[in-house]
Amino acid sequence: MDSFQLLVCLLPVVFMLHDLEEIIFLKTWITQNKEYIKKRFPRISEKMLPRLERLSTEGFALAVAEEFVLLSMVTFVSVFIGSYYLWLSFFMAFATHLVMHLVQWLVVRRYIPVVVTSLLALAYCIYTLDVVVEQSIFQVSEIVICTAIGIVLASFNLVFAHKLGERFDAWVKRNR
Repeated sequence: MDSFQLLVCLLPVVFMLHDLEEIIFLKTWITQNKEYIKKRFPRISEKMLPRLERLSTEGFALAVAEEFVLLSMVTFVSVFIGSYYLWLSFFMAFATHLVMHLVQWLVVRRYIPVVVTSLLALAYCIYTLDVVVEQSIFQVSEIVICTAIGIVLASFNLVFAHKLGERFDAWVKRNR
C-alpha cells in the first residue's frame, strides 16, 4: 500500500472521528443554545431547530452509520479496483462539508459541536489534496468535476440518511 492509498483508507476513520463529536454533543448543544439561535437566526431556526430537536441521538447516529458504511464501501472498492474518482467525489464533498462547519462556527460566534474535529479533519484534507496535486494523481478539472458530483451525491444521501434516522425514531416510538 502506497502513501496515497493510506490517505484514501483514512477517510472513513477521519469522517467517523468528526461525526462522533456531532453525535455526542449535538443534542445537548441545541438544548443549551436554542434561544440564542432563535434570536440570531429566526428564519433558519424555524426550519432547522424542529428537525434537529425531533431527531434523537440514536436516530442521528443511525444516519451517521449509513453515511459511514457508504463511505467505507466507496473507499474499499476504490482501493480494490484502483480507480479513485468516486472516492475523490466523496472526499471533496467531505472537505466542503468541513469548510461549511467552519463558516457556521464563524457566523454563530461560539462553539458548535463540530468545530474541533472540523479543524483536525481539514488538516487531513488539505494534506491529502496536496498529495493529490503534488503527485498529479488527478487534474484540476477532474477535481472540480468530482467536487460537484460529490456535493450532489452527498446532498441526496444526507437527506436519505436523515429520513432513515427519522424513520428509526418513529419505529422506536411505535414499539415502546
